[in-house]
Amino acid sequence: MTRMKIAAIQMCSTADVDRNNLTIAEAVHDAAGKGVQLVCLPEAANILLSNNLDYPRICRPEENDETLFLCRSLAQECGVWLHTGSLLVRTEDGARVWNRSHVIAPSGDIVARYDKLHTFDVALGGKNDFTESLAVAPGRRGGIVVEVEGVGFGLSICYDIRFPYLFQALALAGAQVLMVPASFSPVTGPLHWETLLKARAIETGCYVIAPGQCGVRDGVRTFGQSRIISPMGEVIAAAGDDPDVLMADIDTETVDDVRRKLPVLSQARNIENIQYVTLRPSDLMHKAEA
Repeated sequence: MTRMKIAAIQMCSTADVDRNNLTIAEAVHDAAGKGVQLVCLPEAANILLSNNLDYPRICRPEENDETLFLCRSLAQECGVWLHTGSLLVRTEDGARVWNRSHVIAPSGDIVARYDKLHTFDVALGGKNDFTESLAVAPGRRGGIVVEVEGVGFGLSICYDIRFPYLFQALALAGAQVLMVPASFSPVTGPLHWETLLKARAIETGCYVIAPGQCGVRDGVRTFGQSRIISPMGEVIAAAGDDPDVLMADIDTETVDDVRRKLPVLSQARNIENIQYVTLRPSDLMHKAEA
């Protein structure tokens, strides 16, 4: 059994990187002072712009990103693990940016990276239409699990939450906790956010850590409502609409217990060996006549 105290930071990032970094530093110091072992930031922690197309021009390559440098220093200074949520960093060819998570050890070393696999390309109507892939290159690798103090953490970012196969793969690869940093839409948030988080927890028997962006910048609103969910789908920590620091204790014994009671991961059938049949009303009528 492994127990760990985790903090999820809800913040309101803006175009002002220096201001965002100050917020991150204050939150990490606050959480570390309360005995937290792992601090988790939201999506786009380093910068959040109102115009998606500005990111490739404004963002820096990973090796020059100020927020990543700060996070590595904070992890070392405070003696904590730090999950950057995601940082927007310029791609190698400069055409777009990566929406990239980093897991940083207390030594300051980066032990894992994950680029958002599914970009937020949606047609919600009018000004709510959004095509993230115009500025953000989709990741090439999913199913990344990193071990932190004996606990398996599965990496994802925001819109990934809508693709259950990714989380099944993470759980089967050893994840006991699912990381879902987000900058969620206020259009779909009230209907989908908490429901999706609970579903991924229940389907996998994992904790879900979901720190989000909140507030309004340049007229663009994000949903907030950060959550920490138990493997049974219970909300064990919740934020509202304003910046906040959520804290919760997790333990692998709870994960093991839930998976013993509801062994869905081990009961899954191989989809390739299942026969699927589609029956149409006309087929049924013909059989009845015969």
